Amino acid sequence: MNFDVVAVSMDAPTLGRAAYDNTMEALKALEMDGQLDGLKMNGTVMVKPNFTQPPNPSLKYGPRESDLTVHNHVCTDPFSILAACDFISAHGGRPFIAEGTKWPGGARGVFLHMGCESLLEGSGVEVFDTTTRSEDERACIFPSKIWNPDFSTIEVNKIYGEIDLIVNVAKLKSHSNALITGAVKNLYGALEPWQRRAEGHYCADPLWASISRKNMARGYKLLCETFVQVHDAILRSFGLDEVCIVEGIISGEGDGPLFQPARPRQEYVVLASVNSPATIDAAESYYAGFSPEYLANEALYRLSHLNFTPDEELLESYSTQYFLKLSSEAGMGKIKDFKVYAITPQASEAIPCEALGLLRRGGAFELPTFVRYAANTPLYERIPDGEAEFKVEATV
Repeated sequence: MNFDVVAVSMDAPTLGRAAYDNTMEALKALEMDGQLDGLKMNGTVMVKPNFTQPPNPSLKYGPRESDLTVHNHVCTDPFSILAACDFISAHGGRPFIAEGTKWPGGARGVFLHMGCESLLEGSGVEVFDTTTRSEDERACIFPSKIWNPDFSTIEVNKIYGEIDLIVNVAKLKSHSNALITGAVKNLYGALEPWQRRAEGHYCADPLWASISRKNMARGYKLLCETFVQVHDAILRSFGLDEVCIVEGIISGEGDGPLFQPARPRQEYVVLASVNSPATIDAAESYYAGFSPEYLANEALYRLSHLNFTPDEELLESYSTQYFLKLSSEAGMGKIKDFKVYAITPQASEAIPCEALGLLRRGGAFELPTFVRYAANTPLYERIPDGEAEFKVEATV
């Protein structure tokens, strides 16, 4: 078949069944295509989900109404994690789940909230909290390219040096100051000590406080540079291969990644690739409707309200997501003109990446607020009306 990304969008009687079956089908398609050949599937394999704020109604941004479920638009679905673990075990590997989060209860707390313990009971698969308590637990690593000098040196838990393979199981969702969060950003949770993750956002989060258009764009630039450097440093420093999965059974749109004000969408889709996190994130963007053409038209529309017409360079900076550009430059895969193998109830066939939106169960995902304020450009010094302030809570 010779494809870059597989996209599985099959229906199922339950959400758990859909998450498990579509993830397993995606992994089998990679195997049938020979893309898993040479990977150490029979070794020690880290399964890295996206565990962020757990479904806890007492938290400020906690779930409302139907959001209180393990099948949500914020954390990786536990049935997708189970499928990844079962696939690894069937190939003689030793999977374990690794995450580091500072939300209440930590990685273990989210693991319990998400129902992983009951699902994996008896499997021997354990959870490892990558949050460190001292320098002795951390390894110092370096990215191959440096865009943000504040993160030219990176620290992560030493466990990354003890594994043979990463299975990166990210969540399909938009992000309040990075547009989307997928496979590339999912390893940002490895950055230690944990305070460094907050520093990497440069206080540019419109979920928490009012921010100017210019400062938001500056934060967007620096955050994108940071999480690309973290991902690159982990893979290259430890010589790791990576199987990337983006689970979107229930996807998130709008100002994610938190439960509120993000909104859920039932999409049933799972994407997968090997050693190409930039490509799978580009596929996620095409699926959500965030193509370069769409983003360029959005920028033209928003800037026209400011009586401003961007030149070619500025318009290009809006149309191409900055982190995708950087991660492709760092060798994480191509971000355009890639091939997709689509598995749907109607057919299993190769399609161009631009056609991924045809698999979507509705219209394009709603854009985060900072994009609607034309702050999604790294060229922050050139933004018109840069001192204008906005805040997500005030505009939702």
